[in-house]
Amino acid sequence: MKILVENSTWNNIGDGFYQSALFVLIKKLYPDATVLMEEGPIYRAFRPKSLKQKQNALHLMNYQSADLHIFSGPMIRQILTNYKHKIIDLKAAGQQYALISASSAGISEELRKETGEFFLKYPPLFLSSRDEETYKKFKEYVKNSYNGICTAFLVNKMLPVDQLDADFKFFISSFYRELEPVYKVKGEVDITNIELDRKKNFFGIDHRFSRHFNRLRPQQDMVNGHKIVRVQQEVSTKFNHITFAQPNSFVSFNLLSYLALYKSAAFTISDRVHSCAVSLAFGKPARLFTNSPRAGIFNRLGFDHKKDNGIMYPNMEIIDTEAEKLSSFIKSAF
Repeated sequence: MKILVENSTWNNIGDGFYQSALFVLIKKLYPDATVLMEEGPIYRAFRPKSLKQKQNALHLMNYQSADLHIFSGPMIRQILTNYKHKIIDLKAAGQQYALISASSAGISEELRKETGEFFLKYPPLFLSSRDEETYKKFKEYVKNSYNGICTAFLVNKMLPVDQLDADFKFFISSFYRELEPVYKVKGEVDITNIELDRKKNFFGIDHRFSRHFNRLRPQQDMVNGHKIVRVQQEVSTKFNHITFAQPNSFVSFNLLSYLALYKSAAFTISDRVHSCAVSLAFGKPARLFTNSPRAGIFNRLGFDHKKDNGIMYPNMEIIDTEAEKLSSFIKSAF
């Protein structure tokens, strides 16, 4: 038996967290199978704009075959675009596909129904959501559905992650939709007593333009003996004046290096959903600043990011329990 697990459609390193953990999970669940990585839709990851760019793209996934293809992430909204022809072709060839750690967060009612009709015509073997909203919206269309979890919460269980030196004291600050706040603390550096002075965009302009001026702000290296580590999850050499605008900025092509930081940090403060998810996965508290519907991954595990100023504390017991439930469902479904 051959299983291909999508692991390429990274808009940022955070996508690599749940896709890589999922890949290892499938290898563990099916030790006798040939489990390999599958290339996902190039349009999802790189978003070419012009017609010529799209025509020049080589869609490697069109040349990959398996008994089972596994797709993941916030991709249900893309089923009728980036995944449609692949699914039609693999079903015609007698192959199966499944959706794990999948989300439809933010989908319109019209698109939900259209996608549901597609699922009825070309049914996945099973669907395991990563937020309850997705499960409720598609359980009527996919007979074998499970109210699952985001596999980013499994990074500590599935991936080999280094523990950094104990004398390296730091917390993680990772922002991509707003300017990083100024941090202040009285006494012990703790997620509950650190104060944040949030900043408005420069000149009142959109953040995608305002961020170019971030390097002109006063530079903050640490607070009370703890360095502020700026995790840059958008990997690019295009705007190094943004990437390295502040001290202790970290970027890498190795997702395990990012995870070593989250594992070793005192806590995480971020507007990135998966930054906070992996922080909790390593038993560290996190404070989330976002109203994104993708934050439903926390509600599914009982974390409430809308209380206590966004502060969430780890619950390793519930992660362990839900990981076992997810594994049992996948094994029973295939």
